[in-house]
Amino acid sequence: MATVLAACATAGPTGGEGPPGAAVSEDAPEPLPTDPPGTTCLDWISFESPREAASAAGAVLLGTAVEQAGTVELYGVDANRWTFDVERVLERPEPLRTGAEQPPELPVSAGDRIPVVSTPETCTAGGAYPDGDPLDPATGRGAEDGTVIVILSGAWGGEGEIEEPSLITPYQGVLTPTADGALPPEWPAP
Repeated sequence: MATVLAACATAGPTGGEGPPGAAVSEDAPEPLPTDPPGTTCLDWISFESPREAASAAGAVLLGTAVEQAGTVELYGVDANRWTFDVERVLERPEPLRTGAEQPPELPVSAGDRIPVVSTPETCTAGGAYPDGDPLDPATGRGAEDGTVIVILSGAWGGEGEIEEPSLITPYQGVLTPTADGALPPEWPAP
């Protein structure tokens, strides 16, 4: 079973930090010569199932990425920000690992329109989204009606302050929902 850490971080040339609860990893990639100064190289973990990822999330939402709404700096690179219409807030499963703690639940409700940052890959050839931005409807990850499930990281702000939520990882943060709008039991085949 994978650990519930969202990522492991190694400081880039001018420093940087990963998500809350992240640990420094000797296995994280080194910045590429083309990476901007200050890029943080992350060694992302792989969740065994969507349920495991959802149990480590700040929120699991069914909805639609409406439009790209600019960029924000995340881990030293420009990450796409999307406007996301929340159709339904899905229940976060209990952690699969005994003693694991969930991050605080993000204050999101059905009917909300929220910003969601598409977590970029870092220190990889091809830029922040070498296989396409997972929140971009053009990548075809949504259902026929365009809905997707997003698995979001926990709060990043200080006491009571919540910054814009981001996908839990660049690889496992967006899923096609089942026919009834639920979290699928397995990751899609590559």
